[in-house]
Amino acid sequence: MTSEPADRLAGEYGGPLPPGLAALGEDQQVFLAEAIEAARVRQAEALEAATENGLGFVPKLLRPAIKKVLFR
Repeated sequence: MTSEPADRLAGEYGGPLPPGLAALGEDQQVFLAEAIEAARVRQAEALEAATENGLGFVPKLLRPAIKKVLFR
């Protein structure tokens, strides 16, 4: 039976855990799941900042239309 840390890590991993990850202790699985989650948050923030920075080169009147095209 899988434990809660293994389920959380599998959710962050995006599928069943490979044997190497499944063999980690519960503390290590929690640490890895938290690290993956934090990395995804940082990645989303960086993507948001890059998008806003890129839209800075578009004239202000066109930005709403460009956002609609890019993010529908």
